[in-house]
Amino acid sequence: MKKKIKIGFIGSGWAKVAQAPAFSLMENVELAAVASPTAEHRQSFMQRFDISQGFADWHDMLPCDLDLVCVTTPPFLHAEMVTGLLKSGKSVLCEKPFALNVTDAAVMVDVAENSSGFAILDHQMRFHPAVRCMKQMIDSGEIGKVYEVRAVINLASRNRPDMPWSWWCDSEKGGGALGAIGSHLVDLNRYLVGEIAEVSCNLSTSIPFRPDRSGKPCAVTSDDNFAMMMKFGPSSIALGSTSLMHVTTVGAYTWFSVEIVGSLKTIRLDGAARLWEIANSDAKGVRSLIDAPRWKQVEPMLSWEELVLQEKIRQSPLAVHGIFAVGFAFLAHRIVKALKNKEKNLHDAAGFPDGLMIQKVLHAARESDRLRTWVKILP
Repeated sequence: MKKKIKIGFIGSGWAKVAQAPAFSLMENVELAAVASPTAEHRQSFMQRFDISQGFADWHDMLPCDLDLVCVTTPPFLHAEMVTGLLKSGKSVLCEKPFALNVTDAAVMVDVAENSSGFAILDHQMRFHPAVRCMKQMIDSGEIGKVYEVRAVINLASRNRPDMPWSWWCDSEKGGGALGAIGSHLVDLNRYLVGEIAEVSCNLSTSIPFRPDRSGKPCAVTSDDNFAMMMKFGPSSIALGSTSLMHVTTVGAYTWFSVEIVGSLKTIRLDGAARLWEIANSDAKGVRSLIDAPRWKQVEPMLSWEELVLQEKIRQSPLAVHGIFAVGFAFLAHRIVKALKNKEKNLHDAAGFPDGLMIQKVLHAARESDRLRTWVKILP
């Protein structure tokens, strides 16, 4: 009988939307334990995913026989939890944003390098078939020389002023759109194109107060939208080229678009995880906006295992939660294979060193907003 891979969870929020449902789709996997301080949330999570062990204090989970622990708590809790898990010999999947600051991120990298388990970040977009196809098209030269990257993310997730104040509203606890969404986009840029050399960023808070539990207005210190420009450095395939991103969480509708503009083609990933291409030769060459661009859909090539997984995803709750939840299922599939094969590293996964570099970019972005100038990324 095959040994089951045992998965634990610290945090019961995002984990119940993506991580736990994704691992539930995998064969020979047992969702074995959860730690969450709120009894109601913990018990609901255990019942929903048929988990036998539940803990109010995550420290009590350390002696458990677990192959991997997903840390899905707010960023200000990551450093202590992740280092504790790694020192206990467990493999760790840490939610992003990785840490509160560069110092904490560097400490976590050091601990991971000396641990027996592997340590990766939840930058699941790298494993989505559409993103893998984008990388193949870029690396093969199919789209030509990369001119620029453009990303527009419009979310309505926080557009109600009566939404209660939480850690997400507190910059000192790692809240805000830059960390939540910006970290994904920074990783996507690094994965597809290469390292970033400098940034210029403007952080904004459109809804400055939100009610606490008693209804009293509480100041929001984190950003709910931002605009950022990045320049690629020498360790990229687009030295000196720019990446533009605009993200809001207080919009009236949802829109997701990431475009890579090349000398031969432009490719675009949309919110339904569809990949599109348009050749430069198809351009009309005039200024008229009457004719719509002739985008053609690109179908990624999937292995048989991935086709089976894709069908399972379509029949699961993950399908309605969008590109990030679906992307996590493909990452979970790769994690389970790695654990079964006793692999130390996961090829193409975002490791803790990647998290450190992303943290440096986020730090530079906040410095840029404060100083109102371009800021270089520290090596």
